[in-house]
Amino acid sequence: MLPQARWARDRHVKDEEHAPLLSRAEKGYGSTRKTRSGQDRHDDQRPLREIWMSKLDDDNNISALTIPGTHDSAAFTNSWPFIQTQNKTIMEQLNAGIRYFDLRCGLRDDGLEMVHGSILLGLTLSMVLDAMYLWLLSHGSEALVVQIKQDRKPERSTIHFANAIWRSLSQAPARWRTANTTPTLGELRGKIQLLRRFTGPTLRAYGIDVTQWQDNPSRPFTINTQHEVKITIQDHYSFGDPEPLPSLVTAKGGDVAELLNHAAADPDPGHWYMNFTSAYEFNFWYQLPPREVAIGGWWSFRWESGMNPRLCTFLNTQKCRRRFGIVAMDFPDVGPASSEDLITSLIMTNFGPDPGEARRFWKKLALDATLMLVLATIVTVAMLCFMDGRGR
Repeated sequence: MLPQARWARDRHVKDEEHAPLLSRAEKGYGSTRKTRSGQDRHDDQRPLREIWMSKLDDDNNISALTIPGTHDSAAFTNSWPFIQTQNKTIMEQLNAGIRYFDLRCGLRDDGLEMVHGSILLGLTLSMVLDAMYLWLLSHGSEALVVQIKQDRKPERSTIHFANAIWRSLSQAPARWRTANTTPTLGELRGKIQLLRRFTGPTLRAYGIDVTQWQDNPSRPFTINTQHEVKITIQDHYSFGDPEPLPSLVTAKGGDVAELLNHAAADPDPGHWYMNFTSAYEFNFWYQLPPREVAIGGWWSFRWESGMNPRLCTFLNTQKCRRRFGIVAMDFPDVGPASSEDLITSLIMTNFGPDPGEARRFWKKLALDATLMLVLATIVTVAMLCFMDGRGR
């Protein structure tokens, strides 16, 4: 039986019951009518990127998957080079296959605003979440992981940031999994797992606690939560010494590749891995915005490929199923490695033959061949001895 059997009967919801939600989401994110067509009952008619989790078994840990994600996911509204990190809206990212979202918020006039650092992005958290809720109505097979971080000091506010988040999430409690343990895919279908990167007076059991996150460490670090969740993170986004584009991309590429290989080699399916491909350079000598690091740029009269095409090339060499964890990217939808290539390449590492099974198969084949050779040798020697005895 296909994994969607458990949730398919609850997927279809009448449009008129969600007209206000539809209106709010379309206001900030463009038309959503495509995801609400009759195709929601026929997943096979949709691109794999929209429904790729429907092809996976319920008992997979979320931490055991490769999950395409975006860094500073809401930073698509501001075109200033050192603010913008995405080209697609939240709805478009979802349709492209993104399942991890990095949401940075600030509290202003008791309302939660989307920010990049201290810069307001002109969106509210409720607008972003409305888009996710609406999309999940017609994509019940899919599961999202959302990290929420307080990234700006409160301004003219009378409530605590944590209370504002709790109030916002409580508007749609059925859509959230705020447990502090690692869910299976079956548990999380149609829902959002909270990764909590903010503190509060009574939040020890609210979401998976990643408040021990280190800022710009040169090496990967591991968070061990009080509830036995283990998360290893690579988030080296700025280098100490001025780096030209070729050196920066080479160094950042080494950081990313190291954790990809470590995640793939780890046999523990409950161990989370989060790998950020984003970086930038801003100093007197070099000004390299996130887009240039992600896609590439001209350097010394030659084109230097960025992180995205290099990651895509790496992924295309992987022929077996691999767990790479969450891979959070800037601009995965543009440049030589477009969403059709890079995001799909990440998705496809969840499928294919298990490398362990392949190794066991070839080992067994080699053992069988060795046994056959030994038996053939014994039979040959026995026949020669028999014939030699008759000759005498």
